[in-house]
Amino acid sequence: MKRLPILAALLALCLLGTTTVFAQSKLEKRYEYTLKNLRLDKATEAKFAPVLRAYLTEKKEAGDIYDDVKKKYKAAEKAGTLTDAQATQLLNAKMESDEKELEVKKKYLPEFKKVLKPKKVYYAFDLANDKMSKIEGKDE
Repeated sequence: MKRLPILAALLALCLLGTTTVFAQSKLEKRYEYTLKNLRLDKATEAKFAPVLRAYLTEKKEAGDIYDDVKKKYKAAEKAGTLTDAQATQLLNAKMESDEKELEVKKKYLPEFKKVLKPKKVYYAFDLANDKMSKIEGKDE
């Protein structure tokens, strides 16, 4: 009987962990895709991986500003009933999101340069910004 609360707690943690994995799957795919295609040596990859993960996380948070508003008005946009006020909110959210994404890129440029040569920095940013369809191999 004493094991029941422990088992329930473990089950809850497992379910919470599964939800987190699903929520981060796109971020993980982008992370793995970028590292794989940069073709870094093990030592450089070990130094660069945490910087890349931090960059992708912050970039996603910046993008979420627009994505959240876009989700809110998805039905109205699809139905063609988007109001001027809703369109204005979408535009403002997109501008704010784009500004924050640019700030994140500028913040991480010197961090990338500490680990990678300029050509690899260029490719890292390019790969990290590829469309999900390309990352998942659907854009061939």
